[in-house]
Amino acid sequence: MGLARSALLRGGLLLGGTLLGLVLSSAVHLWWGTTGSVLLTVIGMIGNATALGFLYASGRSFRFANVPLICGMLALFLLYMVGAIAVRDIALTLVGADAEAVVDRTWTTSHRGSETQHCTLRHTDGTPIRRELESNCEGHERGDVIPVVLDPEERFAPVAGPKSDLSALGELQAIAGAGLVLLVSVTIGSVPARHAPAPRTSNRGAPTSGAP
Repeated sequence: MGLARSALLRGGLLLGGTLLGLVLSSAVHLWWGTTGSVLLTVIGMIGNATALGFLYASGRSFRFANVPLICGMLALFLLYMVGAIAVRDIALTLVGADAEAVVDRTWTTSHRGSETQHCTLRHTDGTPIRRELESNCEGHERGDVIPVVLDPEERFAPVAGPKSDLSALGELQAIAGAGLVLLVSVTIGSVPARHAPAPRTSNRGAPTSGAP
C-alpha cells in the first residue's frame, strides 16, 4: 500500500506540473502573444523534462528504462508545441468571426537563418486592429486585403482565415496521443525503488539475516 501511495504521489506531482505549465503557456499565448509563450514553453519543457528524468533516476531500476523515458520526453515536447496552438484555434473557433482586413505595415525578423514575415492590420474602414497578425504574413504587402478570423473584442490576436480552416481536430488527436504516451511513461517511472529490509537482530543484539 505504501508503494502504491508513493507511486501515485510521484506521478501525480509530475503530471500536475505539466498541466500547470501547459495552462500558463497557453494563456500567455492567447493574451500576450508568442514571445512570452515561447519563454514559458521553454521553461516548462526544461522543468518537466528534468522532473521526469529525476523520477526515473530515483525510481526502481529495470532494463531498457531509457525507452519509456525518451518517449516521455518526446511526448512532453509535442504537448507544449501543439497545446498552445490548439487552445488558440479552439478559442477563435468559439468567439472569432470571419472578416476582411487591410495589411497596414509589414516587416521581417530573422532567427537562426529562417525569416518570418510579420504585419499589422486595419479594418476596411481604416480602424487599426490592436494586435498584429499571428499567422505568417509572407506574400502580403501593404494595402492587400486578406481574410482573417477576428475576436470582436480584440482579446486574441487575429489569424489568417477563413474560420473553417481552424479545425483543431488533428491537434487534439496529437495532444491525446502525446498525453497517453506521457501517462504511460510517468506510470512506469513512478514505481519507487525497493529498499533492502533491515537485518533482524538476535536476542544477544548481534544482527543476523536468518532465523533466530
